[in-house]
Amino acid sequence: MGNKNSSSIYSSALPSYKKPPVNEVICGMRFQTPDNLKIPHLGLLWDKFRNNYPNIQHAPQIVEKGQLLIDVAGGGTPLPRVWFLNQKDDQLIQVQFDRFYFNWRSRQRSYPRYEYIIKQFQDVFKVMEGFFKEFNLGDLVPVEYELSYINHIVQGEGWNNMDDVLKMFSDFTWQQRKERFLSNPLSAAWVAEFPIAENNGLLIVNLKQATRREDNKPLFVLELRAKSDAFSQKHDYRKWYDLAHQWIVRGFTDLTTENIQKYWEREK
Repeated sequence: MGNKNSSSIYSSALPSYKKPPVNEVICGMRFQTPDNLKIPHLGLLWDKFRNNYPNIQHAPQIVEKGQLLIDVAGGGTPLPRVWFLNQKDDQLIQVQFDRFYFNWRSRQRSYPRYEYIIKQFQDVFKVMEGFFKEFNLGDLVPVEYELSYINHIVQGEGWNNMDDVLKMFSDFTWQQRKERFLSNPLSAAWVAEFPIAENNGLLIVNLKQATRREDNKPLFVLELRAKSDAFSQKHDYRKWYDLAHQWIVRGFTDLTTENIQKYWEREK
């Protein structure tokens, strides 16, 4: 990918698939925590989303560089992360004192495409901006942007065993030969980071094996996560997310083979 960091990579149509293996999409940002943001504000914020997201859950805090967010005035209590979930359980809004995300999750439904995802995220962003103003929390100041696509490539859906790795991923390989001492590995993982063109952040690729919870089927989890320091961006946040989406889609296509792309019914 390093040889493609020029504007020419955007001249062709963005690859598209009829049956992409997308299991989850996460679109969000980290922001500067207002000094007067308190735990009761989370309940007031839920009221803004409650009609469409009637369910709520607590979740472990996302820790940045080992620094746990705590309520100093409340005796050092760790600050919560909450999920606002819709009735179908396929969409949720995550809120923490330094970040928020919109998530789409596959629940026997096909991926609704990026335009739907970014529209939902922008709606959440507008509500957050209005909430900050309403409760005198100051401006919502982004610190970091993030867009992640998590793909589940299930056994029996284009591959059957570790011998098929070469049929799916062009850069992660394991070749079993008669003279080898080791047999096929039980599990494997691969991580790589790629700079996004013109100092627009990083594309982080993580490939690992896992088991699908509902039926214990083996699968590969291929996550592509784009992130960028918001302060370094000279354009508006929407342009960055559009760029990140392009890099994720083109990166996904670059890292997978034509063989498995046929299974996902690549259109262009």
